[in-house]
Order: sequence, then C-alpha cells, then structure tokens
Amino acid sequence: MRKGMVVVGVLALVVPLLLVWATPVSAATISVCASGCDYTTIQAAVNAANGGDVIEVYPGTYDESVSLSAMDPDGDLTLVTVNNAGNPTPGTVTVEYHGVEAEFYTTPPFNGDLTIDGFIVHSVFPGIEVTVATPGGESDVVIQNVTATGTQSDGIRVSADGDVTISNCIGSDNEYSGIHVNGAGGDVIITDCTANGNGDHGVFVILPSAASTEAGVAAIDGLGGAINITNSTANDNEEHGFLVVGSAFTGLQADGSGGNVTITNCTAKGNGESGFDPRRIPGQLTIQDCLIQDNEEAVDLNEMSMATGVLVNGNIICGNDCGIANPVSQLNAEGNWWGCAGGPEAAGCDPICQTDSIAVAFTPWISEVSASATVDPVNAGEPTVVKFQFHGGPPTVYLGEGPGDLRGPAPFTVSTDNGTLNGNGATVDEFINAPNGNLQVTLVPDTAGTATVTVSGPCGLSDLEGATAVVGVVAAAEFVPEPGSVLLLGSGLMGLAGYATLRLRKR
Repeated sequence: MRKGMVVVGVLALVVPLLLVWATPVSAATISVCASGCDYTTIQAAVNAANGGDVIEVYPGTYDESVSLSAMDPDGDLTLVTVNNAGNPTPGTVTVEYHGVEAEFYTTPPFNGDLTIDGFIVHSVFPGIEVTVATPGGESDVVIQNVTATGTQSDGIRVSADGDVTISNCIGSDNEYSGIHVNGAGGDVIITDCTANGNGDHGVFVILPSAASTEAGVAAIDGLGGAINITNSTANDNEEHGFLVVGSAFTGLQADGSGGNVTITNCTAKGNGESGFDPRRIPGQLTIQDCLIQDNEEAVDLNEMSMATGVLVNGNIICGNDCGIANPVSQLNAEGNWWGCAGGPEAAGCDPICQTDSIAVAFTPWISEVSASATVDPVNAGEPTVVKFQFHGGPPTVYLGEGPGDLRGPAPFTVSTDNGTLNGNGATVDEFINAPNGNLQVTLVPDTAGTATVTVSGPCGLSDLEGATAVVGVVAAAEFVPEPGSVLLLGSGLMGLAGYATLRLRKR
C-alpha cells in the first residue's frame, strides 16, 4: 500500500513536468512605447522576440535602425503599428533613423515569415530593405500599409525565397525605385500601391533565374512564380512606371513551367521612359484595363520574344510618343482606345513603333460611344439613368472596369446643361463595368425641354460621336381633382371623425 502511494506521488510530480515540456511555447505580444510598455525601442523588442511573436509599436517617432536579423532564436515575426488604445492603425508610427542604415533591414537573411505593417519610414538608405530565406524551406514576406518616401535609395526593397506580398503601400519621391522586389522564389503580389515621382522606376520587380543568387537567396527560379499587380499607380517617375523582369539573363527560353505576369487596373502617366516595360517574361503577359498616358512609350516589348503570349487589351493608350514599342509576334493588342477613332495607324493616334514588319493584331479597337437613358422623356425633377458604352468592332470589344487604378478618380467626367448629376453634377455612379462597358450617371433635370449630358475622357474621347446624350424632359404633371372629389373627401373625413367620437364615448 505504501509503495503504491509512493508511485502515485512520484507520478503526480512527474506528469505535470512532462506536460510542460510537451506544450509548445505560445506566441507572445510585445509592446513598444516611450514609457509603460515592455520596451522603449523596437530593436530591444526584436532582440527579445521568439518565433511567432507580434510586436505592437505605439504612436510616436522612433530614431533607430532595426536589425531584424538580431532576433534569436529564428522564427516568424510580425511588427504592427497600433493606436493609443492598442488597435492596429497604420500611420501612427514614424521610424526615421539619422544614420546610414535602413529603418528595417536584415543581414543575414531573416529565417522565417516576416510581416511589417503600418509604418512610415524615411532614410538615407532604403526605408525597408529585407531578405527572408529559410535553409531547406521557403519564407514569405508581407509589407502592408507602409509609407516610404523621400529616401536616398529605394523606398521598399524586398527579397524572398518564398512569396512576396506588398499591399496598400506608398513608395514615392525616392531617389531610386519606389517599390523594388529584388528577387522572389514564389509569387509576387502587389496591390493598392502608389509609386510616384521616383528617380528611377515606380515599381520594379525582378525574378532572377535559377543560375543566380540575389541578396543571399540561393537558387531562385524565375520560371516558377507568377507576378500579379493590380489597382496600383506609378506616375511621373524619371524612368519606367512599371518595370517587370522575369529572368535576370537573356537567352532563357520558356518551358511552360510558370512565370506569368498579370497587370490589371493600373495607371502609368507621365513617366520619362515607358509606362510598362516587361522584359524576359517566360510565360503569359497580360496588361488589361489600365490607363497609360503621356509617357515616352506606353508599353515597350523590346525583350519579350520568349513569352508564350502577350495580351494588351481593354486599355486607354493615348498621349504617348509611342503606343507600343518593339512589338512581338505573340502580341494581341485588341480593344484599346488609342487616342482617336482611327486606331494606331491613323493620324492623331498613338502609333505602334519599330514593327520590323511584324503584323500586330490591334483590330478591332475602341472607336464609338453609345448613349441611352432609362427613361426618355423624363419628368422634370425625376431621375433617369444615362448610360455610356465605349466599344468598337466587329467583333464587338468594350472598355472594361476602370480603366486605371480604381482607387483614384475615374478617368471620365460628366456634365449637363439642365439639372444635376448624382447630386453634384460631376461624378459617375459606376465605373465602366465589364464585360459590356457601361458607365452610368443619374440625371435629375430641372426644367422641361431637353437635358444634354456629355461624357469627357482622356485624349479626345468626348469628341467621338455618341459622347453626348440628349434626353427629353417634360414638365411634371399637375394634380387636378375630379369635380365633386373634394366634397366626397370632406364627407369621408367627417364620417371618420364621427366614428372616432363614437368610439371614444363607448369607452
């Protein structure tokens, strides 16, 4: 009996220890602020972090350069800005180091998944310069809600042996590129970003071939990952708006293993060289529903002979010295607005340059506007929806949603000489909606007669026939009571009053 009690007692002591040893260490939340938090500097919090931890940085300006590689042991890490209540809030924290290093950097590569969320960074070096890589595995990096402006290098510079996701970021007015993905072994996703006024490129993405290494990331296969850029703007950069390189080396041939590039609903205006400069893409290139205006070249395909296909469809391409430079035989450039009704071979349209006898498929293009009203004629003071459709053919092609970055103002405005449009006379209810290309406004005319509604857009779209809708307006009908109806109404009211009186007396 005593022996049994001893065994039970030993087990009672040992089992809890075994449970503690077997239970993984849970991720922690570490706070950073001037006083009252776990740490007063971001670097101290990184040094103390374990894999999976979240570092919450409270409002303020921090004069420091943070080495993320100082985290020991290695593991996943998230850094996020919060407001005074501790809720994630972008833009509440500025990190501005007055030395030569980036505000956030890695040397050597960070071994784990990394997320940087919400910071404002300034530096004489890149604001963010990070590489993530895990020996024998893949690490991903997420940069979101970050503003990197006025640096003397790239605003955001990222490398990874896994996926790279950059969203809702601003990389403007930097000496080099605004957003630079300098190698990725997986997919690259850039969405809802702005990269304007940089000394080199707005957005620069390069996927090196397997024969190269990039910033400590070994054996990156440029044929494996896809690049998707959407809802982003790169304007007024000294060189290219969007420069996308599928392989670091020439002579690489497509083998069907990946490397597709898709760019949709983006805006590239006023860049010193090309709006879009894709190079050595081994798979399919698609540029669609974009606004490409007032660049030296809209799209330069100088190094695109290896692509499996090139689609440049449904865009506004106008005001550029050259619409498409150096076309390739794989190019399909149908369904674009080229700046005039005659297409790229007509005077006044953006030309297709340096064809070298390559037949370019650009027919049909956008050449007409059709307008219609839901109610015509409409009573004064009552609404009617007026629709405009930008199309061409045959076969029929339409402009799709946008075109351009959907976060900004529409590239179209509307006006009327009678009444209001959507309450203020100058906005649209909806962007052009794929697949049938309808842009619509709500008209409420003031007076009888007609209401002229005119749509204006880039590079002479308002000059096209059909860009003006004329809606008939009639005066609102006045109510004239039938003879005797007033007497009947009065009798009815008296009867109701008497009924109410009876009911009250009964109670």
